[in-house]
Amino acid sequence: MDNPFSEDNLQQAASGNIDTLAAYDANGLLLGADETAADFAKRIRLFQANRQKLEDALVKDGKYDAEGIVVTPNDRIPNTLFAKIADHTKRLYRFEIDWVPGFFIDPSFSFLFGGCAFCSYPDFFTMFIIRRSFKTQDKWLIYNRDELLAHELCHVARIALLSEEFEETFAYQTSASSFRKLIGGIFRKQTDSFLFLGVTFVLLFAQILRTQWLHTMPIWPFWSLVGLVFAWLLIRHAIHCRRLGIAQRHIAELFGKENALPVLFRCTDDELHRFASTQPQTLKTWISEQTSLRWQIIRKRFPLR
Repeated sequence: MDNPFSEDNLQQAASGNIDTLAAYDANGLLLGADETAADFAKRIRLFQANRQKLEDALVKDGKYDAEGIVVTPNDRIPNTLFAKIADHTKRLYRFEIDWVPGFFIDPSFSFLFGGCAFCSYPDFFTMFIIRRSFKTQDKWLIYNRDELLAHELCHVARIALLSEEFEETFAYQTSASSFRKLIGGIFRKQTDSFLFLGVTFVLLFAQILRTQWLHTMPIWPFWSLVGLVFAWLLIRHAIHCRRLGIAQRHIAELFGKENALPVLFRCTDDELHRFASTQPQTLKTWISEQTSLRWQIIRKRFPLR
C-alpha cells in the first residue's frame, strides 16, 4: 500500500473492503479485537490528524512539544533506518512500518535510556524517540539500534489489541540475543519494574542501616524479599512462555509453522490462553466460526490448512 492515509484507501477501509484492510494489516495497522471497519478508519484518520499537527508545528515553530519532550526537524530519524529493519519485522510477524515519526533525542531522564515509543489509545498517536548516540552509531551499551526500533514497532503494531500479558514477549523476539528473547518479557509493565526496584532499594537501605547503626539487624529477610519478588516474576514469565509455546505449536498445525507467530501476534491475551488449552481440531472449528473483522483479515492473509 503506497499511502495508507489517502482518502481513497480510508474510504475502502471504512466500507469493510477485506483486501484493503489486509493491506493495512501488512503496513502494521492492525485492527483491535472487535473493531469495526468504520471505527478503524476513524482511528487512522485521527492518527493522521495528530501526525499532521506535529508536522505543522515542526514547519511553523521549528519544534514540537510532546508531554515535555521537545523535538526538532534536525532530530528526525531518517526513513532509511526504518527501511533497514522492515525485512526483520516482515519475516517475523508479516508487517512493515515506515509511517511513524521518530527522533533522536536525549530526554532529561536519559541515564541508561535507549529509546521508547509514545503511544496513546484511542487516538493512536505514536512517536519514537531514541538516544542521540544512535544517530552516528549502531550500538550503545546493551542497546542495538535496529533491535530497539524493531522492538518498539511491535508495540506500535499491536497497540489496538490492548495486550499486557504477552506484549513484551512478542517484542523481544526481535532481539538477536537468545537470552533477551527468553528473559526479556519478565517485566510486563512499569509496575513490575517499580516493584523489583522498590524491594532492591529496601535491601540497600537495610544494608546502610546495618552498617552504620543497627549492626545486629539480620539482613537475610531483605534478601529473601528480593528473591521472592524475582522468583515470582520469573515463574510467572516461565508459565506464560510455556503457554505461548504450546499455542504456537497448536496454531502451526492449522496455519503452518511459518505463519504461527504472525497469527499469534494478531491475537488477544484471552485468545492466546485459549489456543494453549485447546486441541488444534477444536480450535480450527472455533477459528472458522469467528466473524469479527480482525479474524476475517487474519484468515485472508494466513489461510487455514
